[in-house]
Amino acid sequence: MQLGKDGGCMGETTLQLQMRDMLKRPVFRKAEVLASERALERYVRWVHIMEVPDVGDLLNGGELVLTTGIGWQADEQQGLSFLRQLIARGAAGLCIELGIHTKAQLGAMKEIAEADDFPLIWFHEQVRYIDITQDLHFALIRSHQRMLAELDNLTTSFNQLLLNGDGVQPLLRLLSRTTGCPVALYPLEGEASAVPYCPPEQLENRRMTWLTQRNYSPESGQSSHSHRLEQPMDAYTLPVQALDYTFADLVLFLEKLPEHEPESLRHKPTDEFVIQALERCAAAIAQDWMRTKYMEEKRRYKEDMWVIDWLNGHHTAKEIQEYLSASSQLAASKGTVVLFDSNPNYTDSLKLQKLLIQRNIVARSVFSREGFSLFSTVLNHQIILIILDPQPGPQRKSQLWRCIEQLQQHETDQTHRLFSGLLGIGHSCADLSRLKDSLDTAKETLRIQKDTGPMQQPFYSNLHGYRIIAGMKQSGNLEDFIEEYLGPVIRHDAEKGGQLLRTLKQYFVLCCSKQETATALFIVRQTLYHRLDKIEALLGEDYILPEKRVAIELAIYAYEYVHGPIA
Repeated sequence: MQLGKDGGCMGETTLQLQMRDMLKRPVFRKAEVLASERALERYVRWVHIMEVPDVGDLLNGGELVLTTGIGWQADEQQGLSFLRQLIARGAAGLCIELGIHTKAQLGAMKEIAEADDFPLIWFHEQVRYIDITQDLHFALIRSHQRMLAELDNLTTSFNQLLLNGDGVQPLLRLLSRTTGCPVALYPLEGEASAVPYCPPEQLENRRMTWLTQRNYSPESGQSSHSHRLEQPMDAYTLPVQALDYTFADLVLFLEKLPEHEPESLRHKPTDEFVIQALERCAAAIAQDWMRTKYMEEKRRYKEDMWVIDWLNGHHTAKEIQEYLSASSQLAASKGTVVLFDSNPNYTDSLKLQKLLIQRNIVARSVFSREGFSLFSTVLNHQIILIILDPQPGPQRKSQLWRCIEQLQQHETDQTHRLFSGLLGIGHSCADLSRLKDSLDTAKETLRIQKDTGPMQQPFYSNLHGYRIIAGMKQSGNLEDFIEEYLGPVIRHDAEKGGQLLRTLKQYFVLCCSKQETATALFIVRQTLYHRLDKIEALLGEDYILPEKRVAIELAIYAYEYVHGPIA
């Protein structure tokens, strides 16, 4: 297979034996053939000798079956039943050595075969089926070897086109010329392209047709066949993937191009070859995409020091606005810092940066689908993501968290996990020159979780009372605060083995409803009354008043912050 100047294939190849090619071999020189033009287009995958009357599950489809019909002599209908079974199982054709018990059924068999465009081959004299089997198996193996060689040449041609650096269009042209079919590439981001050229409206209509038929969700960016080739209509579709992330769909429409009609149909590539060619083209497109994205991330890495200075508060609002405008980012955005805790497996900052460059290719796409812009860096072995949101609103918090979950899901089967450990999300800053505040609150969120355990959604805004508790811990006043408001109850439980602290917490959680508290604690109301009387004696009659109750509830959370959940 030669590569033309435009990436086209020069010359023809026969990639697999059809019935018409099979019958040209010397072993069929004396055979009589009954077959329509359509029947002669059937592909022969293997040759099989069968003398049993019931086919059952013995065939996979595509076999040329050889028989003497010796088992039909008891019943003339057996031959007709045998033929119908072969057609139903997708056999390629039937060869029969004519004998007394087979000649009587020729007329009826011809009618059945003609109705289904099924090839029948007659031998009027005795033949050695072993010679036919050996000859055809040798021919099929050589055909398969030729196909593998053609695919290797095709891969080399794709690689040559990649080295030219002209993008994906030459790759699509080569695939189209090789298969004789139109092809299209539908990226999740950006415009679709096709060979031969197709108007954008028509291309999009085709896209929506097969998306609908295969139950694909464009909003999620994930298809139901994320790793499989499928044929939802008259087309093969294959997801184009890199780093286990699907970024485009490659579609080959099963219709012949006008310039490939009609002569080349006699040498058309098999479905197997087309699928293999499609997979190799998808791999080449993925390599081109990876190279482009990697170069973009390398360029961003060179800007890393600017981002670090930004996090340290060394840039004015005007400088930030000018920089974001030059980077095609919207300066009128809110900024949020997401901080991932350091991983002991990645103490080498350079190695961590290289991994982050690769992982950012996916991360940037995930965030951009939700309308966010992303900057990233590594500081003190911790990964920092700066998320810019040009359209802040009440729903954006959940959308931001959904993006982080997608990154974590993407890493499920990865060897290196950068986004799946402990993390903290700082508060959003409308003034981007104060992004350091978001970083500080992300650090605080991370620090608090190391005391309390991981939060389900670790936003600084979800910490509530823990922010006050963490401040008291840093100032050294936390233990005194707990003692002042809960000391007598804690000591009573320690000495008597009681449940007063647990009862007090549940009582406050249920808004001082005695009936609901008793039910939640699985105790009778009389027992609850006794416990509440004891709590009142220890903490004072005013423990239920709003001013003191707020302090006691905060002390309960502080106790759990230090000692863990109250059991």
